[in-house]
Amino acid sequence: MRKVRLAAYVIVLTATAVWSQQAPAPTPDQPAPAPVVRDPHSTKADLAVPLCPATFDDSLETDGIAGKADKSVKPPTLTRQPEVEFTDEARRLKKQNQDLRFEVDLSLVVDASGRPQNVCLTKSAGYGLDAEAANVVQNYRFKPATKDGKPVPKRISVDIDLHLN
Repeated sequence: MRKVRLAAYVIVLTATAVWSQQAPAPTPDQPAPAPVVRDPHSTKADLAVPLCPATFDDSLETDGIAGKADKSVKPPTLTRQPEVEFTDEARRLKKQNQDLRFEVDLSLVVDASGRPQNVCLTKSAGYGLDAEAANVVQNYRFKPATKDGKPVPKRISVDIDLHLN
């Protein structure tokens, strides 16, 4: 079991290192993007959700994915959004402190068929909520982004603000 855990940890570290090396250098008048940091209360399940690189260099011409800033692409439209459930630990903490907020931010690519791909974490909440949010977002469905009336993959951000009803 330890070897499997260690292997998974090494894979995550390697992937993070590779992604961070691909980030373009900031210009002198532009601050460097902050790296994604996991919440210190992340569970084993949370650690399985990959961290996003500090920046993405998407373009339809280079990697076939419309970037967030590509204004010529009509963004995808959410058509199905299952709810993210609180984990037991997060629910217990929230009952102790009603002012406590949990927010998970994810980046993903909506493919040409409207399905989420390449989900990664941009803001961590810990307590198992990162893993729960990533799993639920995999079940989101979209009307895909379009360029000149044709479906194209597009990177988007999904911000999930969790609160008890």
